[in-house]
Amino acid sequence: MKRAWTALGPAARLTVWKVLAISLACAAGQWAVFRSLLLGWEPEPYGPEGELIYPLLEGVADAARLNWIFGAGLLLVCAALVLPGLDRGAKTGYTLRRLAVGERALTLAWGGQNALLLLIFWGSQAGAALLLARQYMATLGAEIAGAQTLFLAFSRAPYLHALLPLWDWPLLLRNLVACAALGLSAAALPFHWRHGRKSWVLFPLAVLAAWCFPCGMDAAVGSTFALIIYGSALALTAANVWRGSWDED
Repeated sequence: MKRAWTALGPAARLTVWKVLAISLACAAGQWAVFRSLLLGWEPEPYGPEGELIYPLLEGVADAARLNWIFGAGLLLVCAALVLPGLDRGAKTGYTLRRLAVGERALTLAWGGQNALLLLIFWGSQAGAALLLARQYMATLGAEIAGAQTLFLAFSRAPYLHALLPLWDWPLLLRNLVACAALGLSAAALPFHWRHGRKSWVLFPLAVLAAWCFPCGMDAAVGSTFALIIYGSALALTAANVWRGSWDED
């Protein structure tokens, strides 16, 4: 397995910079849309005394469609993780045949590397959301938006809550297992294709992860159901890779 991790260098050079670039592009796009909406959102008078009502952080985040940008970025990251393993992209099949390491072990290690890159993407989006929240508080002022505003927003808004589940352990576990399942599926797809088998698990799994990522605090059943799906996909993908009947060099 140590040799498999050493052999991951070429794939890492092809994927790390792409994942970082996608993460940066998503964060920049979210900041631009969020800031544009925040600055253009006029406070509304309310009540007989005309007290001004300012937009909630979760309202601005929802109007900015931050989860759409996240979902598009996640799909691009999955594509970036798959491409290095396809012969048409980097002639990886020829390279793998020259390595003194089993291809199945290398595929599992590759899946672990992909999972780490997905965690980096998730972390970058969580960091971007915190920076947007800071921008919100700086724009409205401490007397209007404080730490409690931030806490409530990340508890009530499904997308923000999914980024930082805090004490929501089922949701946190769902996210971690999803990264592992997507990462291994991205590594298994070219592995099976190189040996004449078609593997399509990654495509519906990535769409599911992108579309259903937002999850509120009251969606424990949905989080558990998604966890079962991702966990089953992870176990079946790992078993199919390891049970491969192909000869290893």
